[in-house]
Amino acid sequence: MKRLLFAIGLVAACAGLATSPTAVVNAQNNGQNWVTIKGRIIWAGKAPERKQIPVNVDKAACLIKGPILEEDYLVNPKNQGLANVFIWLAPKDEDAKMPIHPKLQNAKLNKAEMDQPCCMFEPRVIAIREGQEVVAKNSATVSHNIRWTGHPDFNPGGNVTLPPGKEYVLKGLKAQKLPLMVECNIHPWMRGRIGVFDHPYYAVTDADGKFEIKMAPTGDYRLYIYHESGWRGGKAGREGQPIAIKGGKDMDLGNVEFNVKK
Repeated sequence: MKRLLFAIGLVAACAGLATSPTAVVNAQNNGQNWVTIKGRIIWAGKAPERKQIPVNVDKAACLIKGPILEEDYLVNPKNQGLANVFIWLAPKDEDAKMPIHPKLQNAKLNKAEMDQPCCMFEPRVIAIREGQEVVAKNSATVSHNIRWTGHPDFNPGGNVTLPPGKEYVLKGLKAQKLPLMVECNIHPWMRGRIGVFDHPYYAVTDADGKFEIKMAPTGDYRLYIYHESGWRGGKAGREGQPIAIKGGKDMDLGNVEFNVKK
């Protein structure tokens, strides 16, 4: 299995990030103040089996497209890519603010959407910037509700019933370290997450485990990697890991193994 690889000057390799949550990510580039950071989160070891969810409410509507499988761990069997992982940058000093590229300072924030067509949240995980709205939709033929909970100091949460064909707009969500939990109490197996950030330097991995953070500032920061099962590297991952971002060309972190060691 590939370890974390990235360019330093012409050619160099470093497996530290794939094995140690406190390893320093470094790229020796020159010239630019803003770069794109990309990579792929891969599952370490055998992928967990996706079991069928026992549906005992609104069976006709929920199973209209077939059985529902668990989505706690979405691992691509072809490349071990892990979907629905949050990746973001943060200042070394908790009281500091991230520098933001001028083009992103006042960027238009389109509404994000989270639907419930077949008794699962689609998408299950989204990430937004503070000030961005989330449209909770119900395109199913049965009623759902959306209950969101976060840190009580920032996001006290709420609970709204959504009849068929209706929607509700979540406004005023504030940045917090852990993503908000989203649930439907009518169909208790339904779970989702909403990450909220006060800067644009975040991403969610796709079905191949890939992510990309554009126009990131150069300098010394911390890189956080979080999945709903926990932090990459377990307890140590709660504080992120040092990342030195150098200018000059984009920074490719390659394959980053995910684990949730205690």
